[in-house]
Amino acid sequence: MPRGVRKLFRLADLRRDAAADVDEEVRYHLERLVDDLLAEGLSRTEAEAEARHRFGDVDAYRRALERIDGRREKTMTRIELLDTVWRTWTHALRGLARAPGFTLSVVSILALGLGANAVMFGVVDRLLLSPPAHVRDAGTVRHVYARRHLADGSEFVGRSFTYPDYTDLLSVPAFRSVAAWSGPGEETLGRGEGARPVRLVAASASLVPLLGAEPVIGRAFTVEDAVPGAAGAAWVSHEMWERAFDRDPDVLGRVLDLSSGSYTVVGVAPPGFTGAGLRPVDVWVPLELHQVRVTGTTAWQEHRNWWWLRVVARLADGVSSDAAAAQATAAHRRGREDMIGRGDYDATAALLASPIVAAQDPDPSAESRVARWLAAVSAIVLLIACFNVANLLMARAAERRHEVAVRLALGVSRVRLVAELLVQSLALSTAGALGALALAQAAGRTIHRVLLPDLAMTSPASSGRLLVLLGVGAVLTALLAGVAPALQATRSDLAGSLRGEVGRARSSSRGRTGLLVAQAALSVVLLVGAGLFVKSLRQARGLDLGFDARHVVVAELQWNETLPSDERTTIYRQSLERVRRIPGVRAAGLTYTVPFASAFSIGTPRVPGLDSVPTHPNGGPYANKVSSGYFEAMGLEILRGRSFEPEDDAPGAAPVAVVAQSMARAYWPSGDAVGSCLLLGDEENPPCTEVVGIVEDHRREELVEDDAEWLYFLNQAQPAYRGPPQAVMLGTDVEASRMVGAVQAELRATSPQIRFASAQSLQDNIEPQLRSWTLGASLFSAFGVLALVVAVWGLYSVLAFEVATRRRELGIRCALGAGVPRLLRLVLSRAVSVAAVGVALGLAVAILAARAVGPLLFAVSPWDSTVYASVGATLLAAAVGAGLLPAWRATRADPREALQAE
Repeated sequence: MPRGVRKLFRLADLRRDAAADVDEEVRYHLERLVDDLLAEGLSRTEAEAEARHRFGDVDAYRRALERIDGRREKTMTRIELLDTVWRTWTHALRGLARAPGFTLSVVSILALGLGANAVMFGVVDRLLLSPPAHVRDAGTVRHVYARRHLADGSEFVGRSFTYPDYTDLLSVPAFRSVAAWSGPGEETLGRGEGARPVRLVAASASLVPLLGAEPVIGRAFTVEDAVPGAAGAAWVSHEMWERAFDRDPDVLGRVLDLSSGSYTVVGVAPPGFTGAGLRPVDVWVPLELHQVRVTGTTAWQEHRNWWWLRVVARLADGVSSDAAAAQATAAHRRGREDMIGRGDYDATAALLASPIVAAQDPDPSAESRVARWLAAVSAIVLLIACFNVANLLMARAAERRHEVAVRLALGVSRVRLVAELLVQSLALSTAGALGALALAQAAGRTIHRVLLPDLAMTSPASSGRLLVLLGVGAVLTALLAGVAPALQATRSDLAGSLRGEVGRARSSSRGRTGLLVAQAALSVVLLVGAGLFVKSLRQARGLDLGFDARHVVVAELQWNETLPSDERTTIYRQSLERVRRIPGVRAAGLTYTVPFASAFSIGTPRVPGLDSVPTHPNGGPYANKVSSGYFEAMGLEILRGRSFEPEDDAPGAAPVAVVAQSMARAYWPSGDAVGSCLLLGDEENPPCTEVVGIVEDHRREELVEDDAEWLYFLNQAQPAYRGPPQAVMLGTDVEASRMVGAVQAELRATSPQIRFASAQSLQDNIEPQLRSWTLGASLFSAFGVLALVVAVWGLYSVLAFEVATRRRELGIRCALGAGVPRLLRLVLSRAVSVAAVGVALGLAVAILAARAVGPLLFAVSPWDSTVYASVGATLLAAAVGAGLLPAWRATRADPREALQAE
């Protein structure tokens, strides 16, 4: 065993000269045998020769004895080491058991610090580190993105493709396999009262083999299952198999009655499988078959402006991402040669092959960017916890200085004492890690459910990497928090400590003060971040979208069977009349698209006499087909002209339009749009669609839109597009969420052809865009408050300890005439001075780091003075609160005790 380890545990040096011992043993037996032979009458020479002959191979005996001696020494050393380690641990644990309040405080603080990191590890692991579950050899799987320039010259990176784009990539040699999918989208399973929504992905037959997932039972669907006209095959998720079919092994062959048609279950996916994305999925169906059933056409197979697919590919052996991207770009441009030649597509467009791990996407989600900061924040929380624990350990070491001095005087080495104190620190951090694991299980599920409902996340308790993280974290925490107090405890003045002097107890005051300042500073940084994110979320929620989404209900109908367009329109109109009579509904109208959910364009409208059509950097103009009552339901103001009236909904009514204010300015910069014509469609002389009104600008699909979108609205009789309505929009006098049940019941009663009626607040469509600020505000606030609590607890603990160690001094001050106000100021000034230095340092750090966090905020300056001032005031107030109890105890010092001691 190394001498350093032996010295650390004060083990006796059991090593001996094994060869000398063996020689001595052999010599003893030979001499005894020689003596016996001499007694029999042999000469010494003859006796020694005969003895060696009878004894045998001396070297062999020597080697055997050396092996036995070596094994014995190792066994004894091992036993002594285990015994010493056991005694060290039991002594350390008994010491902690004798101070339950101290132990509970330290374990709680470490559990919170390590727990914050464990909780964040689940989020970071899902968003930044791990590929989707059950992807084999994920390092060769690539998401495909397109980078192209828009009309205004800005660069756009997107992952939506058309079906012809997907088929172009099938012939790229650099890709061993290519797959496409659409969704997850929501469909209805079942009919009537028992119907329920399910998340569905339509995927090419190559997706599951490409990813390498193996079904639990059954098979994946094949190319034959995707042929239009096929019976329809479905792959259900393991979670749906458990939830809807109670893990029935005979689920194969069961028919799923979905709103897009009937599909037969052919297989069950492995647990947690989400395809190439991170959102949970209930059902996978063949891409081509599903698209034909949904659209009723095959035009999408050739249409290069029908963007609806995502593409994933697996690299061929030995091919780099750059080489694959170059080949894919060439194939993509060849497929769009005609469009490039007409100037309808960017000639410099390029495809990118990005790793399947979400955070490595060329355009990572806002949640991924926030997660990076939150990972750093959780590390800061752990650092604050370590500082606090180190402070508590220093205070405890000062209390035990007499005990330590006695043990040193009795001959216990300083190295042994340091080891024992580190063992205590390790025991505390291990207990904290166990508490952190329990916290991660509870809080992780809550964060998943509340903040990241659209992500499929595995249980943190089942993650081996989480256990490794907590184990490593516990050891590092023990070292970080325990080394300085352990060294300080063994550096005390031996003579002074034995005499009971207290002056030396103040020698570590500067170290504890420095730790308090560091805790306060880091808490300020976290609270500033929390304040900025909370204000961002408030700004985003208070943004003027042009309508109040919380008072708008979106209701959609799904059908028992495929109905003709005219019948769907008739049922929607009947539904509209019914819901208008619901108490609390102030207005209702039909619409083809829903803000923040869908959009469409029927070509670029023209204006008679306008030589060139203006263009918008974000594309468009975007159209919608609505009925009378739509603008009133949305709460949109008509600035000029009129809204649609009931007469505009009647079949055969003249085609009319309402345009958004920004479009009116662009198309009629020097004239009045009201009364003008819009020419729609590709015909040479299309009929005039009269503009009858101008509506205020409002958001279409993004909370942040640099330029107001160009929108125009057509009446129900518009011949340019004869599709049926897709939703009913209802404006409500109360919160939309309170009207959902009544709206669904009224819609279901409209017609037996209605398979399912869904209703939700329009705000639900907007919430996903708020998620990054919600995530940042929630976790920054939670971690900031946690850091504040830990810092305040640390300040209170140190002040309480200082008051306890200065009781004689405080008693003498009382005897000399110091009043209660003076003693209060003495303690509170200490608390405020420490907090003030921490606030100053923390604000300085926050100001320096603010520029980096700025892009994650919404309409808030990263140097917002109100946030900084509020955080500083909060921490100073908390410091005063932490000092009140120790200050009150200081006023209770007894002068008689102090004078008697002196």
